[in-house]
Amino acid sequence: MTNAVKKKYIDLHLHSTYSDGTLSIKEIVEYASTQHLAAISLTDHDCIAGIREITELAGKVGLEVVPGVEISSLVETSDIHVLGYFIDYSNTELNERLEEIRLIRIERAKKIVQRLNDKGVVLRFERVLEFARGYCIGRPHIAQALVAEEHVNSFTEAFDRYLGNHTEFYIPVQKLNPAEAIALIKCAGGVSVLSHPHVTDRNDLLEQFVKDGLDGIEVYSPKMTYRQFNFYRQFCHKYNLLETGGSDCHGPRFNDTMSIGSTKTPYRFLERMQARIQQHNGASF
Repeated sequence: MTNAVKKKYIDLHLHSTYSDGTLSIKEIVEYASTQHLAAISLTDHDCIAGIREITELAGKVGLEVVPGVEISSLVETSDIHVLGYFIDYSNTELNERLEEIRLIRIERAKKIVQRLNDKGVVLRFERVLEFARGYCIGRPHIAQALVAEEHVNSFTEAFDRYLGNHTEFYIPVQKLNPAEAIALIKCAGGVSVLSHPHVTDRNDLLEQFVKDGLDGIEVYSPKMTYRQFNFYRQFCHKYNLLETGGSDCHGPRFNDTMSIGSTKTPYRFLERMQARIQQHNGASF
């Protein structure tokens, strides 16, 4: 027997069927439990509808839950995703803005489906809604419907032929800018974290995000190279930013593999986040 203290890990970037994930809340909690994680955060895209459910289910198995969200924003032509942690998901302004975004997403999806039908790709919008569960609808749900209706053989093919930004069916969606996303998270009492920075690949904007009030960067992220990891960690240290991490798991979407807990993010990052909020609010958890 070893006397070594067992390390505790967290996964602060998970998606469910409330947005574009394929796993239910119950499935997320069950799988997270098998990975012996100490804490998780449900960060559905522009959606907080699943937080109460995951908090209740996770509490039954002793799993800590950080209330979260991933807000989509846009600067120039770049999609910038901002994670919000320890948000007050009853906050009025947060709920109102997310409801506005939800309705905008529905109208956009209807227009994409109409374009598909106009070009002979027969697809009922009601079929898309079956995958979206009526919450935060996006192109991944249309892709699932296209696969189900056998218009394409895979999720990837759906985006290559019909849903990618390069296709004639693409319709841009109205989004907040990063400063607005950061401000909305702060309005709800949370901390803001830049999601998968190596995917966004806009290091030229990092200092501006800090000026806008960004609190941290997701430095533990899938497919990040060691060189990228070191760059973002050093940036965090230079500007006194929080470091976080998560798998960005969307569930087994066709050929995807389960990845909950795969990033091995240390629990101490969560403790530092809690300490930062205590400093800001002068309150204890």
